[in-house]
Amino acid sequence: MTATLLTAALVVYSAQGMLVPVLAPVTRVVGLGEVDLGAVMTLSAAMLVLTGPWWGRQVDRHGVHAVLVRGLVLATLGAVGFAVMVQIAAHEDLPRWLVLSVFALTRGILYGLGFAAVPVAGLTYLASASQGATARTKAMGAFGAMQGISLVVGPALGGLLAIGGLLLPVHVAPVLVSATLVAVWLLPRPERQERPHGERLGWRDPRVLPYLVAGASLFLGLALVEIIMGFLVQDRLGLSNSATAQVVALAGVLIGIGFALTQAFLAPRIPGGPRGLLVAGSLVAAAGYGGAIFAPNLATLLPSMVVVAVGLGLALPGYNAGATLAVEPSEHAAVAGQLAATVGMTYVAGPILGAGLYALHPLAPIIGAALLSVAAAILAARRVTQPV
Repeated sequence: MTATLLTAALVVYSAQGMLVPVLAPVTRVVGLGEVDLGAVMTLSAAMLVLTGPWWGRQVDRHGVHAVLVRGLVLATLGAVGFAVMVQIAAHEDLPRWLVLSVFALTRGILYGLGFAAVPVAGLTYLASASQGATARTKAMGAFGAMQGISLVVGPALGGLLAIGGLLLPVHVAPVLVSATLVAVWLLPRPERQERPHGERLGWRDPRVLPYLVAGASLFLGLALVEIIMGFLVQDRLGLSNSATAQVVALAGVLIGIGFALTQAFLAPRIPGGPRGLLVAGSLVAAAGYGGAIFAPNLATLLPSMVVVAVGLGLALPGYNAGATLAVEPSEHAAVAGQLAATVGMTYVAGPILGAGLYALHPLAPIIGAALLSVAAAILAARRVTQPV
């Protein structure tokens, strides 16, 4: 089950990343604008925030396998509906409100709702299948590595498919998601943990709140910088539009590789357990942002962002492993929902906040990210309890 679940996560995350190279031009082909695209993506991220804890409760009631299947069914329906509307709108002159409404329903609500089930089910199963800090960190690192690899594989595959037609990645994505659904459907159902009736894990539970706040700080910092990376590269280095796109794509590949390799190979070997990973990763990320603040050229800016990726690659397994180790096994699904929702929350607020800060001063988002990373390190060092 573990290998199939990790593979499913890789395929689903990659299918989402496939659309990254073509979303902007596809949006214009169907008669929508940048603000429309941003609204749909924000809605999709909001579904993770709103439904993460709910999916956790569904895991307790119905099990990991059932939730993963249901989530993939919804994601498949959303991806298929989005592809159909793109195909029609690209060849027909449809009202803007109709196209936007269908995009919001399919790519925003249905796909976002289904996609939210994947990390919740995955983290719950891996937490229940691993015992102790070392094994838990390794398991969470493996899941995070799949996310990191998808950051490289998804956009690269989308770019290659786009050579055969701008709409091709849009049509291949639901095929990949549906294939994953079939593979998971055929799996034997694993045993599941039952949570006592009426037990709820509150957001302010002192066992997990420090992890949630530290993780929110780290991912909010990343979201601040991600949204302005293209502007930063173009404005600081004076590059053309095409050159900027190439540099940002290269940065994405390097960051994805650093993020994946760190979680898969380096994080399990760092002493200090989850708290040590959170502290070390946060400080490394802060150092990377510091380098980006002062980087005068591409040769120093790209390595700085790779350092950020390494720092986050260290911190993420500590974030996931530590929070799940801090609670009882019957609470794994609940905390998995909170962990996923916390990350999603930062990607709802981060892009808007990052763009606003950049308008005030080009360095403001990076400085903010560095300060948030330092704050996460201090919080982890002082308030996070060391699980065993």
